[in-house]
Amino acid sequence: MQFVSRNALASALAALCLPGLAWAQDATPATKVSAQIFVNASQLDRDGVVSADEGLAMDLKRTFITVDHRFNQNWTAQVTTDVQWLRNSDPTDVWLRHAYLQRSFGKGTWLRFGNAPLPWIQQESARDGYRYVDGALITRSKMGNAADYGVHGQYTRGDFTYAASVVTGGGYQKPRLGDHPDVEVRVGWAAAKGVELALGGYRGTRALDSGDMPREHTAQRWNAMASWVGERGRIGAQYFYAEDWTRVVKPGSDDQRGWSVWGSYQLSPQYAVFTRHEETRMSLDINPLNRERYHLVGVEWKPNKYLRLAAVGKQITQETATARKESHEAGLWAQLAF
Repeated sequence: MQFVSRNALASALAALCLPGLAWAQDATPATKVSAQIFVNASQLDRDGVVSADEGLAMDLKRTFITVDHRFNQNWTAQVTTDVQWLRNSDPTDVWLRHAYLQRSFGKGTWLRFGNAPLPWIQQESARDGYRYVDGALITRSKMGNAADYGVHGQYTRGDFTYAASVVTGGGYQKPRLGDHPDVEVRVGWAAAKGVELALGGYRGTRALDSGDMPREHTAQRWNAMASWVGERGRIGAQYFYAEDWTRVVKPGSDDQRGWSVWGSYQLSPQYAVFTRHEETRMSLDINPLNRERYHLVGVEWKPNKYLRLAAVGKQITQETATARKESHEAGLWAQLAF
């Protein structure tokens, strides 16, 4: 029987363990849990009248709880729950916002399988920067879905980013299948530092032609956006034109149109001012006099990396052939992220 000296044994163990220790120091956690909460307390009045139902109240606009899991350098997965409770609503809305598997092919290039963000709304929110106060133009006008079930891809080459999704069309809030898949695409060009020019489009039936609901029209939407994001400021504008977005299973064609401009400026690391104005016309053919104008102004305070707090005023004016209505809302909006 041979015996190994203690020094030789220690040297052998060190040779085996050191590579593992080095890997452990460089490795990141395989699973990460994060959360975002959007909440506001505000007073809403319509045509100068504050009713008992529309006075000072709180809204839990969104609670996102996200679990990210990294299998290896190429494969990851994400699951995000979405909870909403609005004033005078019962019950609380709970959705599965994201649930997808991702295969990465390098920086900015990937494929996603499942319920994932669609190309346009994800980027419009990122360029605007104040999603916790209100969704941007396509979100607020309900001219698209933030996420949907299907196959999603993105390819980045140089200053250009190409993204496309082939989806059910029903969206993540009310998942359903139509007779045919819908398609959304987006092309972004980083023309200069902080500047992005983008074009996009959507075509499909929005999963409305399921069962015994015959398709009358195919919904189409075209988008354009120009934006700049700097160290202390943001400015941007976007436009959409759509055909038959609301007439997929209804006779008679109708078009929609809208535009939006926004800007913000960081006065200091803690304080910023921001504003946005948009106008939408959701029935250019059937009710061409219908129009909505939306405007907001706000001041934001960021005391730390977890909290954003904004004092905001909003005004919405709605016009039809026979009436004009105006509503005002003012209060505090907050985002808590950790």
